[in-house]
Parts: sequence; C-alpha cells; structure tokens
Amino acid sequence: MQLFKTSGIVIRQVNFGESNKMVTVLTRDKGKIQAVARGARKTKNSLMPATQLFCYSNFIFYQGKSMIYINQVELREAFYNLRVNLEKLTYASYLLELVNTITQENEKEEKIFLLLAHTLKHMAYSSDINDDLITLAFQIKLIAMSGYAPHLNDCVSCGNPLSEKIKMSAKMGGILCPQCFHFDTFAMGLNQEARKVLLFLLYQPLYKLIELTISKETIKKLLRIMNTYISICLEKPFHSLNFLKTIEGNQKMNNNY
Repeated sequence: MQLFKTSGIVIRQVNFGESNKMVTVLTRDKGKIQAVARGARKTKNSLMPATQLFCYSNFIFYQGKSMIYINQVELREAFYNLRVNLEKLTYASYLLELVNTITQENEKEEKIFLLLAHTLKHMAYSSDINDDLITLAFQIKLIAMSGYAPHLNDCVSCGNPLSEKIKMSAKMGGILCPQCFHFDTFAMGLNQEARKVLLFLLYQPLYKLIELTISKETIKKLLRIMNTYISICLEKPFHSLNFLKTIEGNQKMNNNY
C-alpha cells in the first residue's frame, strides 16, 4: 500500500455509497486530489470532523488500484465561523466553487492554495473587513493567477489613456475607452474610482483591505462586474451567489413593510 502525506483544504464533497464521501482536497504541494473517505458520513467515524467543507487538515492518503483513499486525517483549522453565518457560508462556498473550476487534478497550485487559505481566514475571523470586499479581492487575484487578469491601466483595445467614462469588457479582457465601446455592447460601466479599487485589490495583500474607503454600492457593482467577467472567461455560470441574492431580495421586501 503506497501512502503519502500532505495538507490541504476540502473544497468539495459528495456522497459516495451508503456511508462514504468523495472529497476533493486542494493541497499545497500536490495540487487537487479526489479521495474516498470511507464511513465519513457516520457521526462517530474518525474521518468525519476533518473532511467537512472548508476544513484545513493534514492527510495521509493511500493509492488503491483505481482510487485514492484517506487513511488518516488530522484537523488543523475548521474555519467554524463560516458555518454559523449564512452570508459567510454562501460567499465561502462560492470561493470553493471557483477554485474547483479553475484547478486541475495533480497540478501543483501553491499560490492558489495560499490565497484560498488566507481568504478563508480573513472571512472567518476579520470582523472589520466586509465579506463582499474579501470576495471581490479573491475574485480578481484568482482570475489573474489563472491567466485572465483584466487589463486596467489603459484601453485594452486601442491603448489610449483612460478618461472618467470607461467600461469593463469581459469579451475584450479589460477596460474600454469611449471610442471603443462599440466593440462590446454588453460592457459594464464604471468610473475611475472603481478602476483604482480593482488595481488595489489585484496588487495589495488581503490584510490591507482595511485601508480601503469604498461605498457598499461600489463594492456591489464591482462584484456584479467581476461575476460576469469570471463567468465569461471560464465559460461557466456560478450559482453559489444566487441564494445570497434571494436573501437580499427578501430582506429588501421585509424592510418595505
């Protein structure tokens, strides 16, 4: 039996058989691994606590004839706060969905692993940073690591300097000036303040997010822009945030009564 050790974050889990789980783990040194956790759906099973979504754990895997199995696992960090707050849970689930889509099995992705670990930590424990802003920072950093960084310094089409009136084009891969708006009729408008926020989020570490002064409206607008940008770049819609939109819509309706 070939054993190997590594640490990683559980980014996906599905039921497998009567009491087993198939878990997807993003590891720091071996990339993404899919493995069977035997009996992990049973509450008294030793594998259950450390193989839940978001768990950062030390794993001992073994390679079977056709599948990888978890032999032992030790929990390092559960990020428990993500599970007790519905908004945090929804945003964190979206992060995992993005990572699972972008990464490939058995390809080392240390930078993405570290970004995910740090983002989950901030989202779970940094009460002075808005979850919307943490998610936005994660989006632009992750998409840049994947080779789809938006062009933000000048017009992506003609290279001209940017005026106050600009749009973000997922189709073109960055900012358009007014002379080039016709290249993408679905490009979304934004201003220089929002563009500078995107640049800040792209190049500054997460702990510096507290330095940003930005309205909730601007953050929401940038989230919509980045959601569209990512879905088009990756050619896949992401549904994790739909639930949050439903909750926000219900809250607005309740406030009107």
